[in-house]
Amino acid sequence: MIRKAASKATLIAAVTLVSGAVAMNCSKKSDSDDIGSVGLALSLPGGDTVNTVHYVVTGPAPGTATAASGDIDVSAPGTTQATALISGLTPGNYTVTMTANSTATPPQMCSGSIGFVVQAGQTATANVILQCHRQHGNGSVAINGRLDQCPFIEGTSASRLQATVGSSVTIAANATDPDGETITYTWSATGGVGTLGAQTAMTTFTCTSVGAAQISIAVSDGICGDSLMNVIPVNCIMGSPVGTGGTTGGAGTTGGAGTTGNAGTTGNAGTTGNAGTTGNAGTTGNAGTGGGGTGGGGTGGSACVEGLFPTPSAACASCVAPFTTGVEGCCGIATSDPTGFTLCQAASACVRANPTCNTGGDAGPCFCGSNVGTCDSAPGSAGAANGPCVPQITAAAGRNVVTLTTDSPTPATILTRYGDTAFAVGRMTSLASFAGAFCGTECSY
Repeated sequence: MIRKAASKATLIAAVTLVSGAVAMNCSKKSDSDDIGSVGLALSLPGGDTVNTVHYVVTGPAPGTATAASGDIDVSAPGTTQATALISGLTPGNYTVTMTANSTATPPQMCSGSIGFVVQAGQTATANVILQCHRQHGNGSVAINGRLDQCPFIEGTSASRLQATVGSSVTIAANATDPDGETITYTWSATGGVGTLGAQTAMTTFTCTSVGAAQISIAVSDGICGDSLMNVIPVNCIMGSPVGTGGTTGGAGTTGGAGTTGNAGTTGNAGTTGNAGTTGNAGTTGNAGTGGGGTGGGGTGGSACVEGLFPTPSAACASCVAPFTTGVEGCCGIATSDPTGFTLCQAASACVRANPTCNTGGDAGPCFCGSNVGTCDSAPGSAGAANGPCVPQITAAAGRNVVTLTTDSPTPATILTRYGDTAFAVGRMTSLASFAGAFCGTECSY
């Protein structure tokens, strides 16, 4: 097969000038007297396999025209040299260049050249060394690794899950990044029934048509992130919310008494005569006039105030307003369920009055007290609920503000109704949660 190529291979070129053939006319110079030839041989000591050697002869000097070129097949078994004999070269200065590629992957590339002189009737010898260079078949990579902790979505919230067309729902996501990197928020919604506000931690979803929407949230620190798909369902309906009426106006004030009329004038005395004539009667006094009493207009009814915020500041009222227009808080059932409203307000007032059991809007300790892990135990047991608001929360948990029915829930059932706005306690705890998350500063909560 082919020969092995080491880092160097030797090409031996022998140029033979052929003597002019002697003809009958000795004085006539044969045409062949002015041409020569060159013999080429390539030695391939061990190394890669080479199947073909290419050569190019240029000259004669000072020209650079190609005088001859070709390929030498060295693929036959036992071949150790690449040889060629090139004839018909005009005397002069030449250069021979030889190239070859090995069959390895990647191949070695071999090349070399040398000059030689062709003289008429003689053979020139050119020894060419082909330098073979290995190709760099492999590369390297410098790896610099670092740890990046991806942001994590701790939870999401919504001010309500049902809204009328044209109104908005406040939605929010609580995400943290252990590395302290800036978090970007990307909200998306299915259904095509509403529009989203700014891509920030807290934003809005505004209903534009009737239908259902599923809202998703994704967060990123620019390298990696977290996402929750279809985490907030919103139902957009027709109609507008109905507000609670004001209280009845007070009665009008009593009108003032009329003034006393003027006394009538005294009649003239009769004249003395044979028969005295009767004196004229006195004129009738003017009737007294009395000022009509005017009643003051009734005062308008006062707005409902949530028991969680008995004296809200303007900033507090503005902050919690988006959360009290839906199913959160007690005021929404003031007219539809006065009983549930009273129970809800009583539980709210107790939670507000005990800030040590209401941390960040979590009203759970106000029921469980020091037995947080066991407060679903039966009343009177060692692990039973012992918070400051057990009676109020128990009563509010028993009132279903949708069916307007009341039951006696067990401690375990009470815990399941926390956040369930079908019950008075759920309306209270839902508002407490939103206020704690978003209005803590404004409401000193």
